[in-house]
Amino acid sequence: MRADKTRGIISLIVIALAFIALLWPTANGKYTGLASLFNRIKLGLDISGGARIEYKVDIDQSVENPSAVVEDVWTVLRNRLDMANYTEAVVKQTFRENNSFIIVEIPGATDTAKAEQLIGSTGVLWFGQVIDETTSNPNIDPNLINKAKRENAQWLLGKDGKKWYLVRQEIDKISNLKLVSPKIVEALPQVDRNNVAGYVVSFTMAKEYADIFARITEKLYVPEDILNQGGIAYEQALKKRLAIVLDNRVLFAGFVVSKITDGKAQIRGNFNLDQAKQLAAILKSGALPARLEKVSSGWIAPLLGADIVSASLKAGLLGVSIVLIYMIIVYGVMGVVADIALLYNTFLLLGILAATGSILTLPGIAGIILTIGTTVDGNIIIYERIKEEIRRGSSIKAAINTSFSKSFLTLFDANLTTIIAGLFLYYFGTGTVKGFAITLIIGVLGSLFVNLVVTRVLIDLFAGAIKVRGVKGGARA
Repeated sequence: MRADKTRGIISLIVIALAFIALLWPTANGKYTGLASLFNRIKLGLDISGGARIEYKVDIDQSVENPSAVVEDVWTVLRNRLDMANYTEAVVKQTFRENNSFIIVEIPGATDTAKAEQLIGSTGVLWFGQVIDETTSNPNIDPNLINKAKRENAQWLLGKDGKKWYLVRQEIDKISNLKLVSPKIVEALPQVDRNNVAGYVVSFTMAKEYADIFARITEKLYVPEDILNQGGIAYEQALKKRLAIVLDNRVLFAGFVVSKITDGKAQIRGNFNLDQAKQLAAILKSGALPARLEKVSSGWIAPLLGADIVSASLKAGLLGVSIVLIYMIIVYGVMGVVADIALLYNTFLLLGILAATGSILTLPGIAGIILTIGTTVDGNIIIYERIKEEIRRGSSIKAAINTSFSKSFLTLFDANLTTIIAGLFLYYFGTGTVKGFAITLIIGVLGSLFVNLVVTRVLIDLFAGAIKVRGVKGGARA
């Protein structure tokens, strides 16, 4: 009895969270009740259209193979968009008037500025030494300009746009002690433990850069007691701060309080989650091999006409309706249970899509419909096993327990193979293929949960009404 209650409570909590994700107020803060049930689900280019940004690829004339450079630009942008969760964005190459162009189309985008920051950034990362700082514009102060020349350094604006830093690439003026464009093998946004409202980007350098980074942090290391006591020692320490620079903007300027020997570090800049995701995507995807010049930006209509989308949705709803009716006719009470489980899984999947900000396209809708078949298939396996056990003379309760016990491995193996196929599609695919893989994987996992947990709760609830043909007087409770 305790297990039954636990399954029931878990089922209610899960579906409640799904509806909360669907009904949560949108970004504008307005709540429109049940009308907003699907408003939080982002739609793809094929259904709702989106933003279109066109760039000219500025390639140096000395490059021997310009087409290879354009291909590299395409690859970097595709990786950046995928890692920043723009998996449904489209990246296209065009060539006209002896120039190469890259066109990026982003579904449902309401703020192209964020996308432009991600796409247009060259992604050049380097580490330097902070020598001085000021809040005034150093480019109009002769003394500050001369100081930069003497120190062989440059004035760079901070991330907040308010403070300027005098940064030198060579640490302590040692010519071979600098780190420019290191290869980043991993970059992840994480919650800043020192600031619960912000995020940091944790990154790991390739092994070949770990040693020089360790030498840099050793040179700039400042003991904490110096930072705490102030005075002349602290004034000197101000000239030994580490700067992390991206695209000539100082993202971080702070003290090194310990030597970093494993190539793992953090960039702390009071980022919000979106900013941290974009920065992580830029670091991991690498620098753009050519400069991009924006030519135009605007909006595009849905790739598919409204009539095509409408016909596809109607076909899907008709198919689902036929499945629902068929299950009731063939399985009676257990068919009703299957239909409830099917609807449960559908809203669970939509809730997950809303909560994760995933983009739904027609291939994604196809993935949802496919998972409906998976859910029904699992229920049929369970129901047929229950009927077999009852015909053998088992009570309803014993038949239910036995059927779920014997069906577990069958359902697990069947769903696991589909999940593995979905993972391969997600890993090797791009764009809409990833979108299909996401809905497929989420849907199959939801089907497995619904088959083994939710269906069990519902069958236990309706156990007294189960009738099996061929068993006289019905089954024993």
